[in-house]
Amino acid sequence: MPKKVLLMRFTPYDVNPNVYNVQEMGIGKAFCRLGYDYDHICFKKSNQRSWVFYEANGCKAVYTEMPRTRIARMGYNKDLYKDEFLKQYDIIICREYNQIMSYLVSKHSDNVCLYSGPYWNMFMLKFTSSIYDFLFGKAINRNMNAKFVKSVLAKEFLEKKGYTNVVNVGVGMDMERFDNETQMEEKTRNIVEYMQNHRCLLFVGNLNANKNFPLLVETYKRVLSVHPDVKFVMIGRPKQSSLGKILRKSDESYVQGILNRYPKEVRDSIYRIDRIANPQLKYIYPLAKAFLLPSKLEIFGMVLLEAMYLGAPVITSRNGGSMTLIGDNGPGQIVKEYDAQKWADAVFRYLDDPDYVGSIITAAHQLIKEEYTWDSIAQKMLKNINQA
Repeated sequence: MPKKVLLMRFTPYDVNPNVYNVQEMGIGKAFCRLGYDYDHICFKKSNQRSWVFYEANGCKAVYTEMPRTRIARMGYNKDLYKDEFLKQYDIIICREYNQIMSYLVSKHSDNVCLYSGPYWNMFMLKFTSSIYDFLFGKAINRNMNAKFVKSVLAKEFLEKKGYTNVVNVGVGMDMERFDNETQMEEKTRNIVEYMQNHRCLLFVGNLNANKNFPLLVETYKRVLSVHPDVKFVMIGRPKQSSLGKILRKSDESYVQGILNRYPKEVRDSIYRIDRIANPQLKYIYPLAKAFLLPSKLEIFGMVLLEAMYLGAPVITSRNGGSMTLIGDNGPGQIVKEYDAQKWADAVFRYLDDPDYVGSIITAAHQLIKEEYTWDSIAQKMLKNINQA
């Protein structure tokens, strides 16, 4: 019988695995390839289900949605920390230090590890985070067999809270998700034809304040003033802030309110698409002259992995993924200031130096392929768990 791994995600928010690049599915496939049965459990408010999403080497990976009680930004289900449930697993991995279920599960099993991503007080106000750390932080640190994080910033963050022996393993790329995609959809074909006929910048993600949509547009205005042939392809839905929703402003009104500040030539040169299937991005990333991600906060940024692996030269802010993948001298550009002219200058460097772009694309692809596949991440985890 193969050993069994359980990875649980406790945040009380629904995830649609059909349209989102779910990290827990990527690492589940890797554990199967390494000879482990794998269960992933997440919370869903209604219409829960369970299904096998991958098989390899006689092992199965199962995705299960379970009911939860929501406590502020935490999810809770008492059945998940019962001894009879936990004892069937050889390795248990809890997502995020800041979920009460991570504490409860670690209290009831000796086989529990942590895999945490945030490098700020995510899901909590600062004062409630301090209370949580005081009540549960030392116990979580003591109870966990191993403590893994997704970035160098997350490692620094937990260490400042008193966590010890924290290991940065990063985040992995699910190669199969893209390699197995063989059919270009009509919507994708339209984007591809547009990008083949124009020099295009690219953004993939929600059009909101955290992703710094205003900076994207201002940067593009400055690029357009120097290179009037360059277009901007934006793939993602507008998303209004909580305050905006309270004020009854629509998601689209947020985007249009910003775009309306700019002249017609800027607005007309932005090609917007609400959504395409994630694997279809394999046809789009390689056509980008620059991929921009100016997020204010980003746990890692799966789109960084995707862009770097699939051939788009990256310009990004200082965030979890960029500081781990690129740092000071890696294959891409980090612009630490939210200064539109500095972002435009970074774009100009790519537009004006094709040899530099070629070296960036090659190095970025090799880095992801060699060090940031889910197989690599799972192997790092198993090595540290076996040594604990």
